[in-house]
Amino acid sequence: MDTDWEKDAGSFEGGQTANKPTGANDLGERTALVSSRLKSIYRKAVFPVEKRFRYDFFYESPFLTDVEFDSKPQVMLVGQYSVGKTSFIKYLLGRDFPGQRIGPEPTTDRFTVLLNGPEERTIPGNALSVHADFPFR
Repeated sequence: MDTDWEKDAGSFEGGQTANKPTGANDLGERTALVSSRLKSIYRKAVFPVEKRFRYDFFYESPFLTDVEFDSKPQVMLVGQYSVGKTSFIKYLLGRDFPGQRIGPEPTTDRFTVLLNGPEERTIPGNALSVHADFPFR
């Protein structure tokens, strides 16, 4: 007998969902389907346990929202100063980016988040950390 979360996850045969919607071969639709099911599993199975045992209080971490599920994958670079983190990002982008400073002494003394968008802009970290559309709470 299937549990609720197994029904939400769908049955898989050979890596494909047995009950896939029309046009599910499209990567965007498959991604949306997986995201939707993960959110459903979280809300039905994980969230009640987190709430009951006060996960947010003991681990000082807020409950997950749709923003965390819907956000694009992220990469975080950490390391001592002057080891090439900023140069590596510049190489990946193929150009300079806002807030970039390269030098032998510590130059990047704050978090920098680079997001793809229609225009270049800079959002202060304190504003970004409380913005409801970004997963940086």
